[in-house]
Amino acid sequence: MATPNTLSRGDQTRDALIRAALRVFGSSGFDAASTRAIAREADVNQALIGYHFGGKRGLYLGVFEYILAQMQLHMAPVAQEVAESLVGVSGDDSERRALAVELLLRILDAFNEMVVLHAPEGWVRVILREQQDPGEAFDLLYDNMLSRMMALVTRLVAMGSGLEENSEACRMRALMLFGQVLIFHTARGTAMRHMGWDGLTEDKLDALKKQARLLLELQFSAGVPSS
Repeated sequence: MATPNTLSRGDQTRDALIRAALRVFGSSGFDAASTRAIAREADVNQALIGYHFGGKRGLYLGVFEYILAQMQLHMAPVAQEVAESLVGVSGDDSERRALAVELLLRILDAFNEMVVLHAPEGWVRVILREQQDPGEAFDLLYDNMLSRMMALVTRLVAMGSGLEENSEACRMRALMLFGQVLIFHTARGTAMRHMGWDGLTEDKLDALKKQARLLLELQFSAGVPSS
């Protein structure tokens, strides 16, 4: 999101409303969140929600349009880089497994950095709430970003494991792989308490990357598994 100094007054209001809505929708959910609470959090007149977004539903979709824009900013270049690295890929099985590990780590790294270093307060919570009852906002994220990332992860899991890319087993493993990273964000309380950490700092991200590498290498070194 642009800095307030670079925005017009109207855009500053939209920016403030989206930031406030992220926090309120994240903590209360769509149904329980009120436009009054969001306006109070943003320190703007409640009527401006209707003016800029048409109402609470429009503001909710505006929040997800912002999240999508941030995902595209931080993840789309990585997805493009990974896709280009897979063009005409060759080599023996061990070389292909090694490449799959490196490219998967590149994706997981970028995701962690995006969430830890760039995501504003409430981002993870509001996405989690939408995941429980997917609607138009979820479709926006999945159709425009998440499906592409999961397709890449699935392709890399297939390349590293020897599973058929379109198999149910391969798609499950791709989801489970992503889940190993997501748990540090979606089950943050449990993860931090179990690890004895106060938060996810850059040195902790480095530690996660090291363990992710070991897990991937172990998983892929077993050769072609049964599906």
